[in-house]
Amino acid sequence: MSTGTVTGTTTVATEAAQAAPPEAAPVALALLGPVSAGVGERPVAIDGRRQRVVLSLLTLARGRVVPVGTLADAIWGGRPPVSARPQIALCVRALRRAFRAAGHTEPLIVAASPGYRLRTAHIGVDVDDFDALADAAASAAGRGASEPAAELYRRALALWRGPALDGVGGRVTESEAARLHTRRAAAARALLEVGETLLADGLFDEAEGAFADALGVGEALDDLLLIAEGSLALGRLCRMLRRTTRAGRHLTASRVAFLRLGSAAGVGRASAEIVALAECEAEGPGAVDLVPRQGRRA
Repeated sequence: MSTGTVTGTTTVATEAAQAAPPEAAPVALALLGPVSAGVGERPVAIDGRRQRVVLSLLTLARGRVVPVGTLADAIWGGRPPVSARPQIALCVRALRRAFRAAGHTEPLIVAASPGYRLRTAHIGVDVDDFDALADAAASAAGRGASEPAAELYRRALALWRGPALDGVGGRVTESEAARLHTRRAAAARALLEVGETLLADGLFDEAEGAFADALGVGEALDDLLLIAEGSLALGRLCRMLRRTTRAGRHLTASRVAFLRLGSAAGVGRASAEIVALAECEAEGPGAVDLVPRQGRRA
């Protein structure tokens, strides 16, 4: 093995280690799905939507002060009651009690004019973990390290447990959730591109995993373009491997998604693959010997 290969592998491994939290944080905050928190192995009892709103916005602010007015707008939708400030203070007090009850004795939410901020030392946030892994994946892909890039993207996407900020609602938090969903979709599209490189290298298992995970994100987000492209990639791979039934199902789904998008070019690509699949089926089972074998790893 060449020195360049060893150096590249070492660099990717280092990035992967840096991308993930080095050890379990005393406090873990999760926004990529239902909003939740934990102290070590103990869950924090977050009681009601208001507490989830406050905790979510303070977490997303990453230590910056969130004004009381912003919190009130997020909770009451632009029509806060006269008692908004004391009600938010009570909400913050309840969150502090909940974290103390779970074992975190240091102050977590502190008052800071004109509102509150989160003390971020020794706190793990799944959004930050996602961003770090996706950045490391993009760096690996940029160097042509497709297998590590695919693994890092898949680890990043696996952090999602459902819609971002699930159970929070409201105009302010929904706009924040939309931004997070955009980043999730971008990572899935990048994973699709990496999967195409893996397929070109003959790494069929790795390519299939990348395509399947990207398609899963498309279905979770109801992203028609991701569904169309992910289904097309899986359909083409299954056709190459003579998995004709699965290929037909994926290619049909791709064509339908492209039709819904109004993409004539996409429909044409899916239709061409369907024609190729029909020709493949007509060749009979003996044609499996023509399938290129999976490339060997270095």
